[in-house]
Amino acid sequence: MSKHFICLVFLLAIFCVQGFADEMKLHVLGNKNQGYYVNIYYGSQLIMEQGKAGELDLYFDNEDYSVRETLKGWKATSVEQSERKVVLSGNVYLKKLEADLSVNVIYEVVSSQLVSKRIELQQNNLSLLYYSVGTSITAADKPSTFWSFDDNENMGGVAHETYPAAGYMLNDTLAVGLLTDAGDKNLWTRNIRRRPSKQGEIGFRAIREICDANLIRIADERQRQKGDYFVKFTFGEVSDFNHPVNTCFYPVPEIQKWKSYAGASLERNGNVFTVKGNSVQSEISGVRIPYKLSDGFYTIRFKHRSANPITVKLWKGEGTGSIDVAGLHYQTDMPSSAADWVQQEETVFIANTEQELTYLLIAASSLQKGSDFNLEITDLEVIRSDAHNYAYHCLKQNKKEVKRVFIFATPAQPTLHDLRLTSQVYLADGLGFKGTTEEKCLYACYQMLMWITSRNNFTPLNVPSINYAPDMYNRDSFWSLMGVYDKDASEEIFDAWAATQDVRGAIGTIITPCMGSREVKGNDATLEFLWFALVNHRLYGTPIPMDKIKKAFNFCINEYDPDGDGICAAEFVLGQNDVVEYPDKTSDLAVNQGMFAVTLQVAKELGLPVSQKYVEKANQEYRAFYDKKRGYLIDNRKYPYSITFNSLLPEFVSWWLFDKPILTSEMVVKTLDKVPVKNGYSPLIFHEKDTFFTMENKPFSPNMFWDNGIYYNAGSWMREEVCGYVAGLKHGWKDAKKRIKDRLAVEITLHPDEPFSHEFLPYDLSVSGCWWPSTRVFSWNVFVLRALEVAGMRSPLQDPGYFKYVLKQH
Repeated sequence: MSKHFICLVFLLAIFCVQGFADEMKLHVLGNKNQGYYVNIYYGSQLIMEQGKAGELDLYFDNEDYSVRETLKGWKATSVEQSERKVVLSGNVYLKKLEADLSVNVIYEVVSSQLVSKRIELQQNNLSLLYYSVGTSITAADKPSTFWSFDDNENMGGVAHETYPAAGYMLNDTLAVGLLTDAGDKNLWTRNIRRRPSKQGEIGFRAIREICDANLIRIADERQRQKGDYFVKFTFGEVSDFNHPVNTCFYPVPEIQKWKSYAGASLERNGNVFTVKGNSVQSEISGVRIPYKLSDGFYTIRFKHRSANPITVKLWKGEGTGSIDVAGLHYQTDMPSSAADWVQQEETVFIANTEQELTYLLIAASSLQKGSDFNLEITDLEVIRSDAHNYAYHCLKQNKKEVKRVFIFATPAQPTLHDLRLTSQVYLADGLGFKGTTEEKCLYACYQMLMWITSRNNFTPLNVPSINYAPDMYNRDSFWSLMGVYDKDASEEIFDAWAATQDVRGAIGTIITPCMGSREVKGNDATLEFLWFALVNHRLYGTPIPMDKIKKAFNFCINEYDPDGDGICAAEFVLGQNDVVEYPDKTSDLAVNQGMFAVTLQVAKELGLPVSQKYVEKANQEYRAFYDKKRGYLIDNRKYPYSITFNSLLPEFVSWWLFDKPILTSEMVVKTLDKVPVKNGYSPLIFHEKDTFFTMENKPFSPNMFWDNGIYYNAGSWMREEVCGYVAGLKHGWKDAKKRIKDRLAVEITLHPDEPFSHEFLPYDLSVSGCWWPSTRVFSWNVFVLRALEVAGMRSPLQDPGYFKYVLKQH
């Protein structure tokens, strides 16, 4: 276990023993004429002083955006106070809009370390007002440091990171933080980009209307010099870069300031820059061009000429690793021409610049080792567009709008570990969630990946992580929503998937803002759509849309078992291991057969005409993947040496949905006995003898491979691993509970700076670059909470949504 983790737990334990000695206290200051506001103390220490900033900054736009009213530093005209709660109230006459605004700000002490702040707005005079509201925490004196989730020494500006949380350190010993309710509740999104069009674009493009670009802003150096020590959330603001209020053209830096990347040389002839490489030793070689860019929206334009494709990236500071990429993450291997100039234009939104240099990489790529290359660049332009910002949240007539944030204070070290962990634990506490530290992290990560879809669509969007944004994947959103109790989100996201159904009955794979997706195919999406309908109906009483359910089930039968023999044949893996395809279909996968068998039982429960004989035939075929001689469930008959947790997932699902097995205890227990374990965690898929796969024996597509312990070459994926252990528990496997507890712990302790949910954990920590930045803060591991309920290791009553949405329903 990490020393950082032990230290923080110790600090929290001391904190609880101290009881009321050091607790959050609300102090009301001001008067009726100058306005009332709240300061917060932690024990005797003032941690938030709002006398200068006030409680709220608001502005309102009318429906055609012709009239704006601004309300800065709002304070209350009346106050109600009890020991642990303060209600600040006031009515404001919006003169330009001929409207009366009612404002309530409600502070409540949640625990000795945590306060909630609820903002309520209402007006009765216009059919619609658009509004934006900002709320902050402000230190009375200069903090020792400011921090954000991914930067424990944030120098200020816009923070756009893996998890929206920020604050400051007082005396390097007390962390003060500002947290937000989920995006689908407070109506925000972190989306800054769209998928590329298939008509010649490569890599994500910045969208030209960005909601909540300034969601988190931290006082910069100039503001700190003025004595403004704030961290601020702004909700309901859209930044329009189609109609900028200003544009700034950056001159091309002097050639002496350009830096070689991977051994390239550089020369200039007029306006043409020639980058050359001789006997290169890298796949990518080029130049890094330094710019002093501020946070914002940029257009990067140039022409290039080369016999090789090119790659473009933005790096923050001097670093050149994946962790240093500030923008243009996927602009790789873009076509060029040896004969003709090719025009290149990219748009990108960058944040967290913090007064550092930003380096623009322009490089030749897909280079063969030892080869030469020539790349010409001309007409280079870097242009910043300053947004026209306006309000987009709707304040409808006689309808109350609510925002909720949380303020915490806790003893901590100014480390990424402590700040990240406390940001998750206290958010879960604020939302009323009960559980272990590990469970709170899973829950909090999920909440911060629940967004709205776009400015004009407040339907929830569940992204797997900031890396996969803005895409909502069918599979990921299903497992995420099934891990919590949230009727509204579950029904709305189910309906969003239902809307993707094609004429065959198939359900789409991806929903993505600002670009269409025609990816509708025979993967697991349509199976899980049926499961989704069943769970929503059972938990929330959601009506079953039988027309869509029938079409979806008919697609499944036509796609996977048209001859009705109970054997599943598919082009794709009907599970998460989507790194191999079978254009001619295959019946060699245990997970596919099991998923199909479970789906037949689901269809029967939904009222579709499925015979028990048919279900049993499919179950029998799933059991047939057990090789008694080898002593484990064969994952893929073409690769009998490959063992996976994937093949046990259908068995877990049968226990979850129907409280009964498909496999025998021997099949499950002996398979789990083959699983290697190291430091409390195990690989998702592995070689029976060697653990890791080679290029010669890999069970992946020909063009895919990863180093040992990385991704699907024996990386460790929490959700399916825990589900496999729960299946083992149901069959009496003696190691199950210990493995479950160990796997939960290792998720937040394996990397000392990363105490959060990951896409996967590397299984061989000796591999260089094994910790991918893209794996940080992942959503679908929240399903482990439901798996723990199936195991009897957790109660649904620990989820605040269970009482609200399930017990009340029934």
